[in-house]
Amino acid sequence: MPAKPSASFHKRAAFLREATGSTNVEKTLLKALKVLKRFDIPHLVCGGLTVQEHGYLRFTANVDIIVPDVRLAREKLRLNGFAGKRGSTTAVRNAGASVRFGIGTTKPKVTVEVRLLQGGSRIGPMLVPSPRMASSTPQLLTLAELISVKLSHYAANPARLQDFADAVELMKATRAPRHLGVNSAVRDVYRRIWLWLYANGDQPTQSAASTGSRSSGTLGSRTAGKGLSTE
Repeated sequence: MPAKPSASFHKRAAFLREATGSTNVEKTLLKALKVLKRFDIPHLVCGGLTVQEHGYLRFTANVDIIVPDVRLAREKLRLNGFAGKRGSTTAVRNAGASVRFGIGTTKPKVTVEVRLLQGGSRIGPMLVPSPRMASSTPQLLTLAELISVKLSHYAANPARLQDFADAVELMKATRAPRHLGVNSAVRDVYRRIWLWLYANGDQPTQSAASTGSRSSGTLGSRTAGKGLSTE
């Protein structure tokens, strides 16, 4: 089984970022990871960029990174090219990078933010995965981990409809199997959604989705001329 998002998913995700003028989001991620690697801080990439790489193409203007110690990671980022965000103890801003919300030059620009999440913390019924590897190459959550985190966040706060939508659309985009290895805390709700999606009997097979161990995926590569070098 492949352990990382497919190259075709990456090509489409890279095209989306080019088309929506949001390549600064990926650039911000790679900039942040270089800082974290310098100080031997492990990471996992979650949020909208990882959703894109796993096959659900939707816009994002932020970078979401899981780290073992949010306070330490935020301090190192602030001392190395990032600015603090007023009123937040878990986010920093990449002052030199912005994106527009929506298509067209009249849409407002926003500064790309890096939002840090504490590995091992409890949000909803499950614990957030804990990062183990410090690397300047993006370490993506697996599909099963990503869907689990999304469903757990939604369970913690039903107003987070984007998290629920991400989980459902990822299941559809990857034709995720019924027995995908999601966290046991969200397994029942995952299977209820799966049964609802495939009530007509058009059921995907195990080979339809990436279910293997965690890997770096293809963010930061130069697949088909897209993406950025991590060097």
